[in-house]
Amino acid sequence: MGDMLESIYMTVVSTVSLVGMFFILYLIMRATTSRWREFEALYPARDIGKPVFTEKAGAIRIAQPGFRFGHLSGDLKSRVYPPVTFDLYNEGLALSVMPPFKYGCRDLFLPFAEMTVEPAPWTIGKGDYGLRMEGVEGIEIQAYSTTIAALAEHSEVLRLMVKRADLLREQRDT
Repeated sequence: MGDMLESIYMTVVSTVSLVGMFFILYLIMRATTSRWREFEALYPARDIGKPVFTEKAGAIRIAQPGFRFGHLSGDLKSRVYPPVTFDLYNEGLALSVMPPFKYGCRDLFLPFAEMTVEPAPWTIGKGDYGLRMEGVEGIEIQAYSTTIAALAEHSEVLRLMVKRADLLREQRDT
């Protein structure tokens, strides 16, 4: 009888522990995707056919503009998202986090009509860009200059936005 009660006790303890662990993991995942969700609400993905061009980025960062080193410089909610695919369409950019990091991050579609490209001092290099959207205030999606340059080669609208950002960067640096 004692062995049976001990087995039931261990089963209950194990079940409660597993549920607690998965709840904590869920809260961590929810906290780390909070910046992405700010874009998700206003810019959900849509199916608009085959992309003009696809570029895979090593990472993007969603942060406040002007904070180079993320949480080390005061932006506590700065978050780097690992491999992201950019799909270029005539109307805008679709962003998708690659699996297995995708969970908790739905695909986005960022229309060019609501986008501005700004210089963004994310890394040590000076050529990175920030994508700012009209509906999301106070944060931007920062991407490496190589990623944005590859996309701009296939889009006149994006090329003009990048040219404007480069002019702003030159003006600020002088």
